[in-house]
Amino acid sequence: MLTKENGFKLPLKWNFPDGGKYAFTFVSLLVILLAVYANSFYGDWHFDDFANIVNNPYIQIKDFSWENIKHCIYGLEQQRPSRPLAYLSFALNYQINGLDVFGYHLVNFIIHYFAAVFLFLFIYNTLKLPLLKERYENIAYPVALLAVFFWAINPVFVTTISYIVQRMALMAGMFYIMSMYFYLKARTTDKRGRAVCFFIISVLAGLASILSKENAALLPVSVLLFDLFLIQGISKENVNNVFKIVILPLIIIIFFALIYTGGLSNAVGGYDLRDFTMGERLLTEPRVIIFYLSLLFYPVNSRLTLLYDADISRSLFQPWTTLPAILLILTALALALYLVKKRPLLSYCIFFYFLNHLIEGSFFSLELIYEHRNYLPSMLLFIPLAELIIFAIDYFSHNKIIQIIFASVIVIILTAWGDSTFRRNGIFSSDYLLWQDNILKSPRLSRPHSNIGRIYYNYNDQVKAQLEYDKALHLNNFGSKQALAIQQFNSGLLYFMQRKDDAALDCFENSSKYLPEYLLNDILAAKIKIRQNKLREAKKIIEDKLKKYPRSLELMELYSFILWKDGKFRRSEALAREHIYRKGNSTLTLMILAESCRQKNNLRGAIFYWQSIRNTAPQNPWANLALIELYAKINSSHNLLLEIKQLINWKGSLNLSEYVNEQIKNNFLLPYNPDLENIRFILKKHGQIFL
Repeated sequence: MLTKENGFKLPLKWNFPDGGKYAFTFVSLLVILLAVYANSFYGDWHFDDFANIVNNPYIQIKDFSWENIKHCIYGLEQQRPSRPLAYLSFALNYQINGLDVFGYHLVNFIIHYFAAVFLFLFIYNTLKLPLLKERYENIAYPVALLAVFFWAINPVFVTTISYIVQRMALMAGMFYIMSMYFYLKARTTDKRGRAVCFFIISVLAGLASILSKENAALLPVSVLLFDLFLIQGISKENVNNVFKIVILPLIIIIFFALIYTGGLSNAVGGYDLRDFTMGERLLTEPRVIIFYLSLLFYPVNSRLTLLYDADISRSLFQPWTTLPAILLILTALALALYLVKKRPLLSYCIFFYFLNHLIEGSFFSLELIYEHRNYLPSMLLFIPLAELIIFAIDYFSHNKIIQIIFASVIVIILTAWGDSTFRRNGIFSSDYLLWQDNILKSPRLSRPHSNIGRIYYNYNDQVKAQLEYDKALHLNNFGSKQALAIQQFNSGLLYFMQRKDDAALDCFENSSKYLPEYLLNDILAAKIKIRQNKLREAKKIIEDKLKKYPRSLELMELYSFILWKDGKFRRSEALAREHIYRKGNSTLTLMILAESCRQKNNLRGAIFYWQSIRNTAPQNPWANLALIELYAKINSSHNLLLEIKQLINWKGSLNLSEYVNEQIKNNFLLPYNPDLENIRFILKKHGQIFL
């Protein structure tokens, strides 16, 4: 029989010391996690991945010079350090893998695996603390193992592990539990030297957690409560001692909060861009947290999605579930306080869950609901469930059949959760499937339609993209004015491609009201002005933005072209060279430099730059036409004939004027103006006559 007296050991004839237990846990965790995440390693980029990784120049660095590292750790806004360790990890991935998703998914998986390993170590060693030893010593291993498996394979965390950008939450969770584990080891070791080492590792892991994501700032409070509840034990003297030192963790939390948010006004601001007030968010979050609990214990795929259509609580009674949710949380906290002496572990698990939801579930102006926010708070949530199951198995130790039934139920639950995780990863593997699934589960939301429209746009299906964009705007349920502004930009981009300039400018102007830092609005507006031969207006748009964002490479590139069009050739060339130095070759800046050389009659230099364009963009028609003119001037017959043959192949049945006009439709940012009469003369001279 399996009983707590024999440590629930299987009736097999081998020694199973702690080393064996650790080995079994680590290997079985790895095998099972690989099984349920096997289909996730080639999953698409999603949602915030694009802004934070795919289109983020600050993590796409050539080397790890201090200048590049500084820009990397300052995040997207470049105003203050923002989740620096997470962004550095993306930069490392980019150095090794570029934008190949496999490496990013592999790192996310490894982080989750080590988070699960340290969670097991923490729970297992906690259950053997002197205060808990009598109750848990004989069942420490099965409780820890079961609790970790419930947590590690939970389908809710697919949006944390398979959604690449949520490495931020993964790293925060892993370092958080590492810090707590090494604190536990420091407090329980008999050797002073080892204790000091463990304390140092704990502090470093804690700092790493906070530097990965802001919500880890509550770690000092979690550690203090852990020490009070489970190491010292609750007594009046111990409580008074904790209150004397609680000021230090509070100072740490406030310090990091001010660094990350840029001051108190930024910390509580931002509601002017939301569809809800601070008061409404505070009323809504208790319902959200209760919903999280239901997802964690009943994580079926039909209930899981990326973006949720959450009703906002406008008062305590609207919707009616608002007040019951608040009372339920208060009751849970009151129960935890009541049981703090009798059942300190249960009390601590309850406090840990609600405490670590405090930052993302309070007054900060964040989105209302995301599954990944449960990753850290739920780490200890399954300990009471695992304990209940193990005690039930022990209670029925006299009846082997009932024990088998209990064991079978556990296997069925874990198998079902693993299957749900695998299936959820299948949906997450495709950006299209993810948003279609989101539309089915949250049909009133605008952003899933926006993202489906973006996918259609990327596949050049402008008709379907327009339909989805129109649906998104018609629903007008974006959750924030920023999300609405992104949709307005996307609509403007579609109009821009269709040359509906007035409609595009209206969209860009509306988008810029709420996204002034989204420079593509201004860049595309300036390009429209250039297309309309309103160079002065285009120049003013870019100059105004350069005053605020002087390091923007995109602004610098376009301004270099505007200066070229305006006849400021030296300034244009200088900016083009700086752009290439900082970013590397780009077609537009290489064109500017090529034409600068041609103006100076440096034909070899012009050829060099046009050949560089050919190397980066082999199908560039302007490189072909420019090289025909240049090779003719230097009498390079062999190269000239090769370029003429290429032109004949690309031109097809079109005459030269038709061919060039067709190319201009697709690219009007041209420092190079082909001399058609000269090119016709060259072609005629070499026996090729074009009508």
